[in-house]
Amino acid sequence: MSTKKVEFISSRENECIKRVKKLHDKKYREEFRSFIIEGLKLVKEAIDYQIECINLVIFSQQAKDRYQEFYWECKRLLEDGKIKRVIEVPDKLFEYIATTSTPQGILAECNFVDKDINFIKNLKRVVVADKLQDPGNLGTLIRCADAFGFDAVVTTKGTVDIYNPKTIRATMGSLFHLQIMREAEEGKLIKILKDNSFAVYVATPYGDIEISKVVPDKKFCVVIGNESEGVSDSFAKVAARKIKIPMAGKAESLNAAVAASVVLYELRKR
Repeated sequence: MSTKKVEFISSRENECIKRVKKLHDKKYREEFRSFIIEGLKLVKEAIDYQIECINLVIFSQQAKDRYQEFYWECKRLLEDGKIKRVIEVPDKLFEYIATTSTPQGILAECNFVDKDINFIKNLKRVVVADKLQDPGNLGTLIRCADAFGFDAVVTTKGTVDIYNPKTIRATMGSLFHLQIMREAEEGKLIKILKDNSFAVYVATPYGDIEISKVVPDKKFCVVIGNESEGVSDSFAKVAARKIKIPMAGKAESLNAAVAASVVLYELRKR
């Protein structure tokens, strides 16, 4: 059993505090190859599914008292050597490092969880986020992919950062449930998909087949395009199916995350 104990930090000048604060910025997330998750649910999900990625857990003094059961669980995991560090900080200091305006008082620093793009060879059902710009849309897409039993989400270059705190919050923990590959070059991704017999489906309001009529291939990927521009030409050119969602009303299109949820649900039913 480890002899590690919970640490108490009270200064903004502490190196650990300065590091966590820097992780608000994508530049430092890339440099340290780590990111922040915040809130009881997200930290619990990380512990339950990918505890090995957690570098440290921080509690505010108020959260330590409010979530005593979880605090003691983290303390036990620290003593067992399964979590590297558990830190307690004053409430004001936690507010300084938090990524939300009304924090719960619990956060963790985690190592990046994404895999090399070649890992896609081992999978069968993949979702590609092609240059999505809204972190809420990307996070919701990841959550939907998880809910409907897909294996992975891949982002292309130009997509919002998957480790953006807003993206992370929108995933509701699904980031830790499925495989993640990010910032893939379109040409390389398309070649890997082709070489491994994936059928490419693109979701577009101008598709030639309604989603309810699609019979999925054994291996396929669904491409969800940019909120205003749609899918890239490179994906459209290699698409085996251009899928549309029939709409009875006057709206011309759906929000990217809403459209994705409909498409993924329909494909999962078959």
